[in-house]
Amino acid sequence: MDFYPLISEFYQRHLNAASMMIDDMAEPLGAAAVMSSEAVLNECKLFSVGVGADCASATAFAGLLHRGMLRERPGLPVVELSEHHIESAEAGVSWMSQQIQALGQPGDVAIVFGATLSEQDSQRIGHAADQRQVKVIWLGRRGPGISIDAAEEQVETRVTLNATLAVCLARLIDIHTFGPMED
Repeated sequence: MDFYPLISEFYQRHLNAASMMIDDMAEPLGAAAVMSSEAVLNECKLFSVGVGADCASATAFAGLLHRGMLRERPGLPVVELSEHHIESAEAGVSWMSQQIQALGQPGDVAIVFGATLSEQDSQRIGHAADQRQVKVIWLGRRGPGISIDAAEEQVETRVTLNATLAVCLARLIDIHTFGPMED
């Protein structure tokens, strides 16, 4: 079987979607980086939240901030809330909401990778965050506050975009927190 056409179509679709969203992503991503960096510098927590297919993005984001990806630097405090072995998305959302209610404090920021979340699931996470005065940044889903939404795209494209958003946001937080990198 010749996989070239399948591979080409896959990347072309995702590159086109990302390209069409750049103008809509730039401002919210910049605001998300500033909000996240300020939370860290004010000794608040960042939560990296993902359920189902979005676990990979949440895990990558947390790992990149813990270890740094651009340069040697101190690790940043990120609490990863992604459950890889859940029975259902509903059970995962319940667990994450409980964790935000238990651990969240005013000034904390939750980055929610929500490409696969239903409206009801996102409302549950948003409600838990509101109760603890945790600010929420929504990636792959529209929500109150900062959000980058790709709702018109197929779920596969939304999940792929979230993976690139995780890397981009981690990079922006690194630069905003520790300054520009030397060439």
